[in-house]
Amino acid sequence: MLRLNVAVIALCIVIGASGIMADGPPKVKAEQFIVPTREDFLRALKLDTPELAAVKAALDRGDIEAAGKAYIAYFRAREIHPPVAPNWSAMKRNPDYNTSRAASCLAGHLWDGYSVYEVPETGIDWQKAPLSCLTRFPVMSPICYAAHHTRDAKYARFIVDHIKQYMGAYAVEEFVGKDRHGWRGDYTPALPWHWCMIDMRLSKMAEAVALVRSFPEVTDEELLQILQRMYEETTWLRMYIKAMVDGRHNGGCSWMGTVLDVCAVLDDFAATDEWLQYNAQLLDQYIDQAFYPDGMCIELTTAYSLSVAHQTQRMAYAMREQAGFETAKPKLAAMVTCMTAFGKPTGRVPSFGDCYASYATSAAYKPLLEYLDLLWAARMIKGEDGLAPPFLVWPQPDQEQWCGYYAMRSDWTKDAVFMMIDGGPWGTSHQHGDKLSFVVSAHGADLIIDPTPTRYHNNEPDRFLSRQNNGFLHNNITVDGVDEYMNCPRETKEPLENTWEHGEHYSLFAGSYSFAPVKAVEWQRRMLFADKSYWLLQDVISGEQEAADIEQNFQFEKDTEIEFRENMTVATAPNGARLVLMPLSGELKPQLTIGDKQPRTSYWPDGKPNQTLWGMEGDRKNHGRGWTGRWSRKLMPAPAVTYVGKLKLPAMITMALIPLKPEQSIDDLPGITARSADATTTWTLPIAGGSVSLTTSVDGCQVQK
Repeated sequence: MLRLNVAVIALCIVIGASGIMADGPPKVKAEQFIVPTREDFLRALKLDTPELAAVKAALDRGDIEAAGKAYIAYFRAREIHPPVAPNWSAMKRNPDYNTSRAASCLAGHLWDGYSVYEVPETGIDWQKAPLSCLTRFPVMSPICYAAHHTRDAKYARFIVDHIKQYMGAYAVEEFVGKDRHGWRGDYTPALPWHWCMIDMRLSKMAEAVALVRSFPEVTDEELLQILQRMYEETTWLRMYIKAMVDGRHNGGCSWMGTVLDVCAVLDDFAATDEWLQYNAQLLDQYIDQAFYPDGMCIELTTAYSLSVAHQTQRMAYAMREQAGFETAKPKLAAMVTCMTAFGKPTGRVPSFGDCYASYATSAAYKPLLEYLDLLWAARMIKGEDGLAPPFLVWPQPDQEQWCGYYAMRSDWTKDAVFMMIDGGPWGTSHQHGDKLSFVVSAHGADLIIDPTPTRYHNNEPDRFLSRQNNGFLHNNITVDGVDEYMNCPRETKEPLENTWEHGEHYSLFAGSYSFAPVKAVEWQRRMLFADKSYWLLQDVISGEQEAADIEQNFQFEKDTEIEFRENMTVATAPNGARLVLMPLSGELKPQLTIGDKQPRTSYWPDGKPNQTLWGMEGDRKNHGRGWTGRWSRKLMPAPAVTYVGKLKLPAMITMALIPLKPEQSIDDLPGITARSADATTTWTLPIAGGSVSLTTSVDGCQVQK
């Protein structure tokens, strides 16, 4: 009989906030997930279904070999419609498909998303290869696509042999007593039960077996072995999936998607009905707990959150008939809305936090949009004209502030003027020192950017890696050499109370950060968007000390040309669009930094001074400002302009940020005026047909209506 105890899944006791087992990991025994015999595996099928009558008959007469052949004959022919993995039966073949990457893998040149590996004649070393993510099958997808488009059996054989080599290197019995850990280093394969390996590997196995079953060069016995291993590993995964979802990390989302992929392939097995039902319950929990009411993932890393939002929507669509879908629809719509709002006119989302964020459209799952009645989103995703989102600022004026991202734009064209500010908590994972940092895009160009990281690790000799998470690298303030560090909560349980005010011709943001306890200094950043065309930026620094050395940093996109005209900065993008930084008060002087390799002190992340920028094994590269990344193996020089000087406290630093079209004269700058009285200053900003005024003091600011 099949020795499988599904009930153990529901009995795991976990701590919801952390995803850590209350008394350590559950005591997982082999009989809870390992299927001891081929007969036990086949008897786990839904043998009462007419399609499997031949399998049942063979089992009843004790002919296990015939039962296996009967099942695989049915399995090869039946339809598989995976909700997440590729649907090979619906995908047209491309006779001109580029197979170069797949061919490179077959020639022994492997890559795991980070490092490279030349496979020796003795074959892949599954224990010591320099590919930390080897056990999540990173090479599988390009080879699957090559197999599909060419129908060349050599690709199908590589796929099956790769899976069999893995199975031979890591027997399923080794999973006994293990939990979700198993990272061994940046240049050693992670153990297959590591949380970031098992889910992706199982998805790739599901993707692969749904394809190679149609190749006669793949034997029945090979398919049975792979399917049984998938069944066992999925059962093991499900013993820990609640803890992953309770942890509200992106891994919980990925694990649920894996269950859907596997269930599509193993749909003939009785256990999958319960697996899907349980998955639906967990997805409902995840949507409720892992996203703020405004639709943003609590992790707050925009690159990861794009993917998490898309995967969550895709799973919700696949399980839309399950109970709870209707109640989840508002938050699903909010996911699409907020990520759309974050999209720069140039397409990508600003890369707050780790990685290099993708395009805003990648956050939406197209089939779901009509169910959410988001017609404007559907048209944007398809690239159609005529129906723009019904807002220019986000959060919208009547919306609560939760995640702390704020976006404002002139319109929804590719030439729009756009700014996004990070004014919220740090996020629950993958944090960067970017509080009150911002980005600016205008007239078809990205100008001020949030500096992006490289890959986490890489073994190529010319690598220059950095996560770029230290505070001084971002578009914010450094006081007496102290940059931002995490000294306040990573998430919020209540709506934020930043100033986010709007009128007919303006939008106003104001948020703050304290350098305490390292420095008894408060910093408030104010940003007034005037007439949807330019900004007044004001940084207010106050504290108990008489004076402070201040650095006000602005990181520009690579290939931006920088010119100083006295204290004014003129930044010119490759397409000719410009951004003028025009100081209006304060005595700071601009400095240009491009690709600085000199180490400097940072207080990120814990308030303790250090000169080690975050890296991984052997890859810690100390450096200064003036870099950006593209999730590649090397940082790229990019100009940083830093206004520096000593100021008496309290101090107010005011400047205008003025985007100019390529054909617009550099002299075409708004005539901003100031009037001071009784420790306040009123700034008058020209707008079409009049002006808008902002009265400022150390204590606050107010638009004069």
